[in-house]
Amino acid sequence: MTTPSSHLRTVLDQLPFSVENTDAANEAFRRWIEGKDPDAERLVDMWTYCYVCRYFLTKSTGDSFDSVAAPSKLITRAYEKVQEKRGEVRNPNRYANWVSVVCKNTFLNHTRYDRTAESIHEERGPTLRANEPQPTAEYGFVREALADAIDRLPDYLQRPARLYFLENMEFEEISEAVGKAVPTIRTYKHKALQKLRKDDTLREYVDQTT
Repeated sequence: MTTPSSHLRTVLDQLPFSVENTDAANEAFRRWIEGKDPDAERLVDMWTYCYVCRYFLTKSTGDSFDSVAAPSKLITRAYEKVQEKRGEVRNPNRYANWVSVVCKNTFLNHTRYDRTAESIHEERGPTLRANEPQPTAEYGFVREALADAIDRLPDYLQRPARLYFLENMEFEEISEAVGKAVPTIRTYKHKALQKLRKDDTLREYVDQTT
């Protein structure tokens, strides 16, 4: 019987660039939608399958699934969703990121129990609202999306933002940790919040999960 992992190895051997090379994946997607390369669609399909397959196989190494069949089902579900919707991706440079969002959303839907809403417009960053307590995996993805966005902030904002939004530290604590005055930390927080609200990846994540 062919397993996802054995199929993944077969496809990886044929892919001319590594699955981590998202720039190459985006470039292949651009050539495909512009009709400049008849082989580009095949490259996009191969990379997409490798990424989706590896994503869920990695999840299966932990305690994320309650059955051995779940990873295969989610691989199929996510890949089919990408195939169905990828023509709607307007910016080729965002294709690889969009695929990652689809994977995260597919896994999130697998673990969630209630419809939730997520916002970065609160002072303390992401908040989860629902009638019932949220599963740990869902909060993890909200935190992951925010952490990734913080990593894209200017260097001087990253640590204050991480301490404030992810570690829930007070201004005075952050001031002591980074050696800056409290008013400066407040300014950093507001600058970081403004940039986070405009972050394309974070916005795509929210669009996919609400």
